[in-house]
Amino acid sequence: MIRPFFYSAILAGFFALCLLSPGTSSAQLVDSISSEHVRLRMPAEREALGRDTIADLERCYVFMNRATGESLPRRILINIRWDNSYIGCNRREGSIYLGMDQPAAAANLRAFLLHHAAREMARLGLLELSQGAEREDTEFLFEGMVKILVHEYEHRSRNLESAWAVARFLDEMQMLGLAVQRSWSAFSGERRCLRSAAPGITFLLTFRELLGRDRPLKLFEALKKTGLNQSLRSAFKAPVPELESIWLKRVREHNIADEITVAAGDVPQLLRAEFVPETGRPGEVLQLRLYFKYQPGNLLPDGVFVRDERTGRRLQGQAASEKGAEYFALLIPIAADCLPGEYGYQTTAIDESGNLRNWKGRYRVAAK
Repeated sequence: MIRPFFYSAILAGFFALCLLSPGTSSAQLVDSISSEHVRLRMPAEREALGRDTIADLERCYVFMNRATGESLPRRILINIRWDNSYIGCNRREGSIYLGMDQPAAAANLRAFLLHHAAREMARLGLLELSQGAEREDTEFLFEGMVKILVHEYEHRSRNLESAWAVARFLDEMQMLGLAVQRSWSAFSGERRCLRSAAPGITFLLTFRELLGRDRPLKLFEALKKTGLNQSLRSAFKAPVPELESIWLKRVREHNIADEITVAAGDVPQLLRAEFVPETGRPGEVLQLRLYFKYQPGNLLPDGVFVRDERTGRRLQGQAASEKGAEYFALLIPIAADCLPGEYGYQTTAIDESGNLRNWKGRYRVAAK
């Protein structure tokens, strides 16, 4: 049986081919914009954007090539299209695909293009370094390292601070550990976001801080020769259970700030919280609806957590809507023996930029 991870790879390849298919769009494409290492292919009417960004893309290439051990191809082609949303890279072709048909791109075309081009250059470099060792059990490491390299290039490493908070919450939900992260498809739902990257970010930062900043590259080099366990032992010089223990201890002891601001203008704001029904009863489930104001595409359900102070349980949000109003929904189970009264909860929102905010609230439980 073909596993979901391979279905994803097949679909990615299909969409990549579609990007180059002349039947996908009537727009005329140009590929005359280039630098020493980067060539762009994009619609002619967007040529000005290409000329405005090519120097930055060249600088990014130089940084990512150096950061991944001089592993990038001598020249890469970046295909930029507005008729689909697929983003990825192709190691065999030495090419990158940027689909701009998504809300976050519309909000800031230039920033979106540069950020996602940097992500795919980092991924392409790591793929070359490991000779294509991106697999179901190693994907969390690629996601984490890509995020680290991009934020270092953008001089915004403070964004990574929120990854420790996400990892702590995942740990509380029993969703952090090498066994969990090896099953990338099940853990991530194939979504590339801060929640998906947080385990890899914190794992790699833990051993980079302990063993030196070049040590994670040794891990990716080792992956081209052997499996994950042996590569971990070879690169980090310890048994895998010991490495996991060190990592989880660092996550649990990391001091998380009550508030993290990376981009002040993009900070999510909680507009209101509602309960359905307004009062819970023992043995039933109370739905908490959270309405936020945020930049398009920057706050995902994966970044919204609620801690029920009555039980200590950490819950995660799901996207929902009613009568055109979008919100994040969380279900708070009320035990059959719960006493009537008021109980507290804390909401934490962590957006894709790394901004973190907390809010406190209360809910009521009536007699059965």
